[in-house]
Amino acid sequence: MEKEIPKVLFSKDRTLDVEVMNFAQLLQKLDRSKNHDPFAVHKIEFFLILIVTKNSYSHFVDFKSYKLLAGSALFVAKNQVHHFTKELLDSNGFSIVFNSQFLDKHLLLAGSHKLNRLFNYHIESPIIHQQEMEPDSFLDIAQSLHNEYIFPNDFRKSEMLSSLLQILLLKAERAKEVRSLSGAKTHWLELFCKFRESLEKGYTNTRNSNHYASELFISYKFLNDIVKKLTGKTAKAFIDDFVVIEIKRYLVSTSLSIKEISYKTGFEEPANMIKFFKKNTNTTPLKFRRQH
Repeated sequence: MEKEIPKVLFSKDRTLDVEVMNFAQLLQKLDRSKNHDPFAVHKIEFFLILIVTKNSYSHFVDFKSYKLLAGSALFVAKNQVHHFTKELLDSNGFSIVFNSQFLDKHLLLAGSHKLNRLFNYHIESPIIHQQEMEPDSFLDIAQSLHNEYIFPNDFRKSEMLSSLLQILLLKAERAKEVRSLSGAKTHWLELFCKFRESLEKGYTNTRNSNHYASELFISYKFLNDIVKKLTGKTAKAFIDDFVVIEIKRYLVSTSLSIKEISYKTGFEEPANMIKFFKKNTNTTPLKFRRQH
């Protein structure tokens, strides 16, 4: 096991901000991987979409297995840990990869097209099945993306890929909006996303809910109301769950000692981290590491 979580950067074969492959091409690229084992846990520094067109495929994201059937799409967010499985050999589909710069450069230029639910794995399931898309589908647009990606004429290819991917992402956001029963206001979703981003950057320094509320220039009560509405948890419980996931990622993906993981996740004493982890998971860090 690695001393640190293997981090995989966005690696592209062409001067484009997006990469589209079918599963056969994806397998060939995975077999060429030299700096990490794609079938072992690793963290991605980009966004990944997997869409199955035939048979089924199971993929692991943050310690959970997600089974995709024909028409299903899985959305893996930047900084999540995941790994591929050999089921890729027996299924057909597409892999779409892009980085944060792509979103900033293309999708969000209009301002109104914000993905408040998509890739927001703290409040939404990362998978969308075909039955949730009826009468719509991801399959035609995924095929169009691949056709354009391999099209020999590169004239305005980046813009065309951007337009097609924007349609796919907005289809997915619409599906999530339709199936959501929370009735959350758009403004609340935007504040929650900012809260999560602030937590990602600062959780090793503080787990104080009031601190994050003040960073958003809102009251603790308002932040707590937003988090409870979207996740069913208090702001404190959500922060605790967030930190637990980070600890689990280190336990499963690295050979760091408990002491080292404690310091990396913001605990001054290993005993405090162990107590915190056991309180929130009903098991010890070492037992969790052995089980996984």
